[in-house]
Amino acid sequence: MNTAMKQRLVGTVVIGCLAIIFIPALLDGEGVSPPEMTSSMPAPPAMPEVPVIQQERPEITADTLSASEPDADEQAAAPPSQDTDTTTSAPPAPERPKLNTAGIPATWTVRLGSFGEKANAEGLVARLREQGYKGFNRSINSSRGPLTGVYVGPVLTEAEADSLQRQLASEFELEGVVVQFSIEELEQ
Repeated sequence: MNTAMKQRLVGTVVIGCLAIIFIPALLDGEGVSPPEMTSSMPAPPAMPEVPVIQQERPEITADTLSASEPDADEQAAAPPSQDTDTTTSAPPAPERPKLNTAGIPATWTVRLGSFGEKANAEGLVARLREQGYKGFNRSINSSRGPLTGVYVGPVLTEAEADSLQRQLASEFELEGVVVQFSIEELEQ
């Protein structure tokens, strides 16, 4: 290598080293200050005064009697008028549930159907629940083998069960049978 080439290489290395030393010192931002930020917040808005409303008791017509109305003493002394019906018939008392031998109310359900395939029974139970009925299924042993019965209920009285059976017959077009509910046999 000749001498001129060596001098050029040494010069390039020296300039590169100087650049590595001085360029970061120039670009670090030291000595440069950001412009001062001045902001002025506006004064809070003036709030109007809210008037205080005095509450007044409304006038009740029962507090003052007009001259044409008899007062309470006169009404008490007057005999009852003949046109009022004193023998109003009370609504019939609701049917009370009957108790079984254990002293638990006997309840009733409506059996809508018996299915050989459990999937069909579960589909009907899902439809019943979508319509808001309390539907469930349980296994039934029959002469044709095991079946899955679909039931709605229970309700407390047989009259309620009869009404439920008519309602289900009109909505689902299935003639159900009212049966007594037994909790021991329940299977979800």
